[in-house]
Amino acid sequence: MKKILFYIAILSIATILASCNQNDQTNEADDNEQVNETEQPAENNNDETTQEKTNEAGETEQNTEKDGTPNTEEKVYQNKIFKDVKVSEMDNQMVITGKAQVFEGVFDYALYDGEDKLLEDHYQTVGAPSWGDFEIKIDKTTIAQPKNEVRLELFVYSAKDGSKENILNIPLSNH
Repeated sequence: MKKILFYIAILSIATILASCNQNDQTNEADDNEQVNETEQPAENNNDETTQEKTNEAGETEQNTEKDGTPNTEEKVYQNKIFKDVKVSEMDNQMVITGKAQVFEGVFDYALYDGEDKLLEDHYQTVGAPSWGDFEIKIDKTTIAQPKNEVRLELFVYSAKDGSKENILNIPLSNH
């Protein structure tokens, strides 16, 4: 009987430690972190220079250039609740894909031309603690004649006071 209790205790402890380790791995991203994906790690490219700057929203932007040529790498955006967010173009659409870890799987997004709101909607995906995939399609004609810099905001509304929280700004003017 003592052996069975001992094995159950060991199994319980191992399960708890495994779940704690899994939670630590899912919370690695910093607030408003932007990452550039490269085919090779930067430390292996001796001719590559990296410059970092922080914009007004506190996001870290990383620009990588090889021998003075423009950067053609795909940018990846993320913060606490959004990760692996990428922008691509398909036919007459801008396609924004990524993962979200949000309460009840609902988040909102808004498209801005400067300070003018062009579009606002919500998206339903898998609820937290899981990371749910999303794909948002925006018709290019919506942003065909921009007056200012066009950006997409991903965010959630606070249950406490209705304010926007965890805002992730994605510039679309560069695409």
